[in-house]
Amino acid sequence: MKELNTFLNELENRSGIEFEISTEDGSLIYKSNSYVESHSNVYYPLNLGYDRFVLRLDKSFKACVKLLMYSIENKYNEICSRRYKNIQKLLEEEDLEQNKILNNMFVGSPVLFIVRLNSNVYDGLNIVNQMYTSSDIITMVYKSDIIIIGDFEDVYDHAVSMREAIISNLFCKCVVSFSEISKDNFNLKQAYDNAIEALVLFRRFSLKEEVIDYNKLFLERMAYYMDNNLKKKIMYKFKDKFDELDSEMLNTIDEFVKNGLNISNTAKRLFIHRNTLIYRIDKLKKETGFDIKNFKEAAVFVISFLIWKENK
Repeated sequence: MKELNTFLNELENRSGIEFEISTEDGSLIYKSNSYVESHSNVYYPLNLGYDRFVLRLDKSFKACVKLLMYSIENKYNEICSRRYKNIQKLLEEEDLEQNKILNNMFVGSPVLFIVRLNSNVYDGLNIVNQMYTSSDIITMVYKSDIIIIGDFEDVYDHAVSMREAIISNLFCKCVVSFSEISKDNFNLKQAYDNAIEALVLFRRFSLKEEVIDYNKLFLERMAYYMDNNLKKKIMYKFKDKFDELDSEMLNTIDEFVKNGLNISNTAKRLFIHRNTLIYRIDKLKKETGFDIKNFKEAAVFVISFLIWKENK
């Protein structure tokens, strides 16, 4: 953290104390220019937020250790508090200049996660912080949800791992939604609103997938924002047909759509032979008139199906 390093340099110059701070695995965080490793050095554990570090200095400065550690910890907490307040402000309103400052923290295109659970949110935050100790990853509680912002190579895999870690430790229900933040047009509020919308759609349409990528909810968004009069017409036309479908067929439809209309993948997920799946799809065509192996018909069917689920 650049601001903390600047403070540590000023602290060294003003106090005359030469010291070194590193992570527990030895990665250097800060080192005084004149600090030298020797047998006369002493070591102290230093806790900054959820991260643990090691403070090294000559034993001749031993009497100053408590004051030195207090100064560092206090400054770190001050920086974090100001940082979280700025982020909270960006989640609530657009601020071009602050968005630019935050954007500079990230190398690639960052992602905003929202973690929603039916357990103590701070217990969940503690688990998340154990997974991500880098200062370049922002974690915080906002409006009873956990917010995570950072650069991740495998976004979906991170979301799945995060959810599984929380569930296995807290034995609770947990849903994770996420939205990418464009580097070219960095807008934290837009990403947050998108991730919140994904959670709304998850609940509204009783989606089974509990790790939700906003960008993959195109049809759900179309159904959600469709004109109410058109929704009523669709319900009038298809409600009776959907009402007659049994739970096995409904589950088959959900999996087929979730797997991008791929017969082989859907059959594997349902633990059935592909011929069994084809039989069910043909049966659905006879009962509803829709051939969901055809993309155009599948798109119309899915939107109609979502509207039916919304009104169940």
